[in-house]
Amino acid sequence: MDQQQNKDQFFNPLSVSPPQTAAALGSEMPKKKLTINKNFFLVGFFLLILAGLVYGLNRFTGLFSKAAGECFPESVKEADLSPNSVDILFSTNKACQLEIAYGTGNQTEALLLQVPESMASLNHRIRLAPLLPSTTYYYQIKSAGKAVGEIRNFLTLPLSGGAVPTIVKSPTVAPTGVKNYTFEDFQAKFGTTDTTFDIDKNGVVNTFDWFEYQKQ
Repeated sequence: MDQQQNKDQFFNPLSVSPPQTAAALGSEMPKKKLTINKNFFLVGFFLLILAGLVYGLNRFTGLFSKAAGECFPESVKEADLSPNSVDILFSTNKACQLEIAYGTGNQTEALLLQVPESMASLNHRIRLAPLLPSTTYYYQIKSAGKAVGEIRNFLTLPLSGGAVPTIVKSPTVAPTGVKNYTFEDFQAKFGTTDTTFDIDKNGVVNTFDWFEYQKQ
């Protein structure tokens, strides 16, 4: 009978053993949950630090490359503007030998004239000449043919006394050799290879062809 009683007690679901086991499991679950949450927090924290380090390294590398690699013009301005010339002033963070491409078009492809520097320097002053009076010019600073500055523009001064020459467009293109072309006729041909307007025969029509034409 004692054996049967012990057996009943062992299988009795109301005995004290199962509640004690449930209580033990219940006390362990919050600890495991707390540990998991803590691990997630640590992983997220380290990922955040890693992302910050990568971002900072990329910015530092970019700034260092910009400072040490290419020549970027700063404080660009025009000076000594006249009817037929202008000086372009700017500085660079290291000694560079640059050039200025310019023309009467506002696209990079239209900046056909170039004035290179003769030597490298920190403070730059490049004169653009000869220019036409009362004309808007566009220019861009370049390094070895690569643009390192934005396209800027300026308007040359009118002729002395404020007289601005009147430009009248010819209704038709006159035959070669007849001096009745206007600057507007030449300007319409800038950048082309039209042999009628390519006075200096360098393969492209530009401002210099207009000056040569006026000398004829």
